[in-house]
Amino acid sequence: MSDKSKSKMGPPIVGVSKNIERVRELIEHVAHTGLNTVVFGESGVGKEVVAQNLYQKSPRLGKPFIKINCAALPEGLLESELFGYERGAFTGAEQRKKGKFQLAHSGVLLLDEIGDMSLPLQAKLLHVLQSGGEFSPLGSEKEVRADTWVIAATNHDLKKDIEDGKFREDLYYRLNIIKT
Repeated sequence: MSDKSKSKMGPPIVGVSKNIERVRELIEHVAHTGLNTVVFGESGVGKEVVAQNLYQKSPRLGKPFIKINCAALPEGLLESELFGYERGAFTGAEQRKKGKFQLAHSGVLLLDEIGDMSLPLQAKLLHVLQSGGEFSPLGSEKEVRADTWVIAATNHDLKKDIEDGKFREDLYYRLNIIKT
């Protein structure tokens, strides 16, 4: 295996418990489907490791694996990072920039901490997922299409967040296609 191949490899899932074996089985089952997936778990349990293992076992291996932390960026910046923007779309937008969806075309986009995404941005994400990956970068009149497998991760109880009006139920069902 070349050094370049090794650098794309994420850490293995270690352990021998029944729960760890179940996670490995789910990864084997889900990786080949390409269906949007949510990885749930407390901080530090390895949600990103699970996402990387899904990618490594998928037909998209070798294509882009792009991640973005939805909790680390303010809403306006997160939107421009996800969807990109055209020159002049806002103050400081001096050149066109592709968003994470475009950069992840034919690969995987990991939306880490999706439970922290604002409701308006959740609506935009839902539209992209429902439209087969079509969206307009900020300041653009043209639609762009990206074939991107979305894997989301969160430590939130999204069902409770739905009840509390903090997460869109329709987005939850669009993301959480495979239930365990």
